[in-house]
Amino acid sequence: MNDWAKKTLELVKKENYLDLLQEIYPHEQTARKRDTDVEKKIREYYKSRDSISLLNQLLNLEKFPYKDSYVAFLRADRGALERNPDTVTRICNNLYSMGIDKVIKGIFSPKEPNTQRGPQFRNWVKKSFNWASIKEFQQSKEGIVMLDASERDARDFCNKVMGVGISKRPDMVAKSGSKYIIGEAKFLSSSGGNQGRGFTDGMTLATNSSGSAYKVFILDGIHWIKTGYAEFKQIEYGNMAVFSALLLKDYLLSL
Repeated sequence: MNDWAKKTLELVKKENYLDLLQEIYPHEQTARKRDTDVEKKIREYYKSRDSISLLNQLLNLEKFPYKDSYVAFLRADRGALERNPDTVTRICNNLYSMGIDKVIKGIFSPKEPNTQRGPQFRNWVKKSFNWASIKEFQQSKEGIVMLDASERDARDFCNKVMGVGISKRPDMVAKSGSKYIIGEAKFLSSSGGNQGRGFTDGMTLATNSSGSAYKVFILDGIHWIKTGYAEFKQIEYGNMAVFSALLLKDYLLSL
């Protein structure tokens, strides 16, 4: 196990880890913007049992009233509503059985905190470190600086200058002295689904051996206490740099 992973385990088990972490990842519930005109239309279509119009209106929104695995397909192909009457009937019967108040509550419910973790990390990094344009970043030889660039420019910089070979911008592109560091940052509260893919993304970058940059996975959350699980074993039996965001400054200074 990497020394920085060991330090994270010590922090999680012996210190006020969660209290400290809230500075980086505050628990916030962001309300969705409520559109009274949209709500009025939904109520009208619901009352008249105009299923096609109701579904079309709901599919325009960011949040569907309940989780249904067929919704993504219908969002992408609205013509499928006319071609698949049984599916439309099934979904709308679920909506009608919920009652209009629960439907409205579902579409305007606050965003899940997990969807906001990426911006929270970036906001914290912006407050905690100095930032520089590509030219200033490349010329910097002292201290810690973060790259301030668009997603495409940062990705291209990582590939062309560092030779990393990645398809998207990492969550962090940093420089400590003359050394480049890139990293994925995740706060994970479960092992499966999108969060499971988040863990995989972080580990993929941390184990990337291409190019000249140091690669890190800045990981916080439940994986540090699930020590018997397959995900933790990847950290336990590897030597990649995986550690909490709380240790990021110390790690960068150590380089």
